[in-house]
Amino acid sequence: MKRFFTSLLLLTATFSINAQHFKGIWVGTVNLTGMEPPEVAFEIAADSAGQLRSRMHIINQKVFNIETENLMAIGGQLTMDIPAMSTHYEGLLINDSTLSGFFLMKDKRKFPFELKRRDVLPTAALRRPQEPVPPLPYREEEVTFVNRNAGVSLVGTLSLPAGKGPFPAAVLISGSGPSDRNETVFTHKVFLVLADYLTRAGIAVLRVDDRGVGKSTGDYESATNEDLADDALAGVHYLQSRKELNPRAVGLIGHSLGGEIAPIAAASPDVAYAVLMAGSASDMITAYNESIMAVGKGSGASAEAIKVNVRLMDKVLEVIAAEPSDSIAKIKLAAALLPFDAEVARLSARDREIMELTQPLHAEEFYPFLSGPRRADFFRDQSAILRKVKCPVLAINGSKDVQVLPAQLPRIEKALREGGNKQVTIKLFPGKNHLFQNANTGLPVEYPDIEQTIAPDVLAYMAKWIKQRVY
Repeated sequence: MKRFFTSLLLLTATFSINAQHFKGIWVGTVNLTGMEPPEVAFEIAADSAGQLRSRMHIINQKVFNIETENLMAIGGQLTMDIPAMSTHYEGLLINDSTLSGFFLMKDKRKFPFELKRRDVLPTAALRRPQEPVPPLPYREEEVTFVNRNAGVSLVGTLSLPAGKGPFPAAVLISGSGPSDRNETVFTHKVFLVLADYLTRAGIAVLRVDDRGVGKSTGDYESATNEDLADDALAGVHYLQSRKELNPRAVGLIGHSLGGEIAPIAAASPDVAYAVLMAGSASDMITAYNESIMAVGKGSGASAEAIKVNVRLMDKVLEVIAAEPSDSIAKIKLAAALLPFDAEVARLSARDREIMELTQPLHAEEFYPFLSGPRRADFFRDQSAILRKVKCPVLAINGSKDVQVLPAQLPRIEKALREGGNKQVTIKLFPGKNHLFQNANTGLPVEYPDIEQTIAPDVLAYMAKWIKQRVY
């Protein structure tokens, strides 16, 4: 690294550099093997105090306004951290129009790339009008707490309403896949918008980087739903220790997979309430097949393509669930796929594209299901988990959700009431998709093109429901 900067310093000796030289828009492409090269942009400006601040964009993936931290501009050297991507950037100004450097990943991999100064971004950033803009009418602070059972340190943002308190509070639990504290998905910062609304309404909110993401330690990929529920419960216990908050009014809000994780933690008497946004009460295979059928139909796939894909996934999951040995399961998977090759080959190219079916089929595509957490999903009884929840529960869904279908709502209600829970509220929001946006088709392809992050009526309903139960 030292040699890298020493050689580049020789090139910068011909012109004088100060921090202001870095202001502007810088764009370059990172060459990554085996995937579409991301076109990265840094938008660097000075704040009211003259300090440089940067936002990062991944232009060709339509991901904008990624937060950066610890920006330093000393001489011709620029460094910054990108917590959401577990990445550190270092670069050196070669001349007024060229910035040469690299991304250094958490696992020490290094990806060099060159940035060029531009007058404007190649693609205008998508509008996100619900994202809060400082100054905020409440206080935010970065907090760290520990899940001692797992030895994991979790870092997030706690937003505290204006006033004296003690306030009710919520811990937010993100959906599937490693997520930053804002649950940034399809260019939307879902939890940032949710936290902003609830905090303005008088409810403190803790949103956290998942384990292994951003500033949190641990490994997300090896974590089961039960592990992640333990992280959420550690967040509840942390909030109960804060003097500004009411320890008897700390609840959970889980979105998507978070709506399945929240009930695991909500069995604890320390949890005052739970909000399940697009949660589930069915087994994994049922939920998976329902989504396959809904997305396929909505995207224009033929009935035959949908049937083939459902039968294929049933077989894949059957093989994995029945075979505990990974090495043997891989052999059985390859054999199980062979009879489907001819059926997939008969489908149109359009059908295969919609259903994401390769031809021929490759067993390796299904290896992620062999992980410990995914194997655990096969045998988890979500209805039994819900029957253990005794605190007030609000379960909501959108009528156009094709990822977790609205059919889950009556299943959730049935399980909760079978367990004796009499404090159950079920709410279906017409016209809303999986992100609870006002949507046209509800298909995921629409998410980034909708300016709205969460529909205002959904936010208002959640805030009112929580306050009615904890004040």
